[in-house]
Amino acid sequence: MARQTSAARASRMPPTDRRTQILAAARRVLEVRAIDEVSVEAVASEAGVSPGLLFHYFGSQRKFREAILESAADELLAHVRPDPALSHAEQLTTSIETFIDYVSRYPAIYQAITRLNTGAGVRTLHRSARATLAGWLTEALAEVGAPASPALDLAVAGWLAYMEEVVLAWLDRPGMDRAALVDLCERSMYQLVRTALNDDQLWEEILVRMGSTPRG
Repeated sequence: MARQTSAARASRMPPTDRRTQILAAARRVLEVRAIDEVSVEAVASEAGVSPGLLFHYFGSQRKFREAILESAADELLAHVRPDPALSHAEQLTTSIETFIDYVSRYPAIYQAITRLNTGAGVRTLHRSARATLAGWLTEALAEVGAPASPALDLAVAGWLAYMEEVVLAWLDRPGMDRAALVDLCERSMYQLVRTALNDDQLWEEILVRMGSTPRG
């Protein structure tokens, strides 16, 4: 009787809550399995629902996997979102630290988003996440006086790709401590922006407005 009551309550769960429950179960499975090994059956078992219910909500296994990664990407962006209470320099440092910590905690999830050829949907998701990060960075730079330019846009895009690869390589071959990795990523951002601006006087003014100077 108790099982029947629980099942009845589960069946009455609102669709949005049910979808959230399933994605949370999928995230738990993804923490210990590669994305290509995350099956509808495994997640259904973890969530305590039938495989048919997952197909009802997501349509196919491919779309289901893409939904898992979209949820993970949203979580990453929420973690690294700049804190407006901090100076621009502190925002950069904190975002880098948070990014490294997230990727270190969920390497399989992040590699699935960035490196695996799991379909056009995931490639679009990766580009969208990068575009959001680039938007935050260029907006912050504009606020401290950096004029918009194609060179600056390319420098920001290049730095995001650089940081992504550096952090993933660091996970594979940890040859420095976390603080040194943060410093490397931070200084590379400063140097790329300085090169893109090609104006040393303006660069010095921007550093003052950012509230910090680059180390080294």
